[in-house]
Amino acid sequence: MSFKVPLFVDQAIRFVRRNLPKRKFQPRDGIESESCSAKMLKLSRFKNGVAIHRPEDKSEQEQLLNPFGDPWITREAHNPFIPTMTGSLIAFLNSKVGKMGTPLRGGPEVTHAYTRYSGYSPSNYHYDESVCKLTMKMPAFEKMREVFKRKGLNKRFIGYAVLNYDDGYLFGPNAGLPEEYYVHNPDESLEPKHRLKFVEGPALDAEGCVFDIRRPEVRTALCNRVLEIMKTNEIDAVLIDYAVRRYGFGAPSLIFDMPKDWFPNFQENQILLFRELHALLKANGKTLFLNGTMLDSILVTEPQLVRQYLKISDGMFWEQPFRWEWRNYERDGIDYYDRLQQFFDNSHIMKKQLIVKSGTYRFHGTEDKISGWTKRFEMTDAGIERHLAEYLTCFFMLYANRHFDVLFHTHPAKFFDIYTSEAYFDIWSKRVGQGVTKRVRYSKHVHMREFDEAFVFVNNTLDPVELDPSVVEGEFLRPIPAITLEPLSGKIVMKDELTAFEGGAATN
Repeated sequence: MSFKVPLFVDQAIRFVRRNLPKRKFQPRDGIESESCSAKMLKLSRFKNGVAIHRPEDKSEQEQLLNPFGDPWITREAHNPFIPTMTGSLIAFLNSKVGKMGTPLRGGPEVTHAYTRYSGYSPSNYHYDESVCKLTMKMPAFEKMREVFKRKGLNKRFIGYAVLNYDDGYLFGPNAGLPEEYYVHNPDESLEPKHRLKFVEGPALDAEGCVFDIRRPEVRTALCNRVLEIMKTNEIDAVLIDYAVRRYGFGAPSLIFDMPKDWFPNFQENQILLFRELHALLKANGKTLFLNGTMLDSILVTEPQLVRQYLKISDGMFWEQPFRWEWRNYERDGIDYYDRLQQFFDNSHIMKKQLIVKSGTYRFHGTEDKISGWTKRFEMTDAGIERHLAEYLTCFFMLYANRHFDVLFHTHPAKFFDIYTSEAYFDIWSKRVGQGVTKRVRYSKHVHMREFDEAFVFVNNTLDPVELDPSVVEGEFLRPIPAITLEPLSGKIVMKDELTAFEGGAATN
């Protein structure tokens, strides 16, 4: 049974939203803006682009999971050179939609198309935050695992958990934990009403009472619970959110309420927690990933700190490192591009796995300005999504090492949230070969890299750039092509597509 909001109610809601006080976002340390919307970047010109595939090439389910990309079926082979990771499950989505009264058509052949696509993903990891939150009973996850088994897909599943606060999943809504496991204000109080509670911004469903990780018994209890759930549900790896932070876990409202020794000793206690967890999981054949390095923390996360966390984990999960609004970041002689290089190089030297989450939704307004994930779906189209996907893919390729790094790309979806999407773009099938150079700077915001079979370019400006091969003469094994790069764009040029060489400059 559906319920339609009366028109006058809807109009009243819209009026209130329009008249809410607007938050002001001041640039910080040379940061361009707190929003990098497609409108601001003038990407609307792609709105009427020619469709490459007919709508009937996609089932209803794929139109929900992959509304803007190329059809899954066009991915014809495993490509080890641009490694990508899958992240959603068609069976779970179908069950969620069915409960809302709109069952989808498609049948077993649609699930087959999805799992065929998933099988071509170079990464053997699969991550779906919507079904993989660690809790003792995980029925949706069991369905996901069963579908993969039936299709003969051998994926290593990544679970999700937070350890800084009690979100109601890890220990359940009625945990019954000792009261001293939580942080209180006043600190000496053991009254539940005095527990300190972490609450994320309005767009993220993240809140709970803060665990007192200063206490060794609390750290041990958290570690044992994670392992218990992973064993019970046969989960291979876990991603711990809010992990790599300099001062805390993103709670400005708590800064005046926390005990005086909390922030000075937070990193020490956090590292003790993850060191214990990593040792426990490793002894039981499990893998630990940490999140929190790159979302909005480039201003407070130093390479030395990242190295500390890399030592006590199997790898990192980086959210949105390729951000246009950070392009003018510079501190102590290190600019945005060099800082990214430091992070990648450190992880490669330490032989750690990097899962780089790249999402076009960041280009449709920040979470602070648009409260709903699905709202972004209404603000974009296939042309914008293709353009941004190519830009983000090429940005990734400037730094990536195929032995350690994997791209996890999401885009807005009409149903549920970004984690429902399973985007695919044919650019990921480019067989570029091995990197023969590292990233080369053409100008401040234009960078490139040579591979065995291709050149990769990124133009991180709002103007077209006409490349002059003489500017980087001698940097590559083969001269770069004299081409024009579109604004805010990425481009892969295959060497076998270069048709002529004039005076050492290749042209298309």
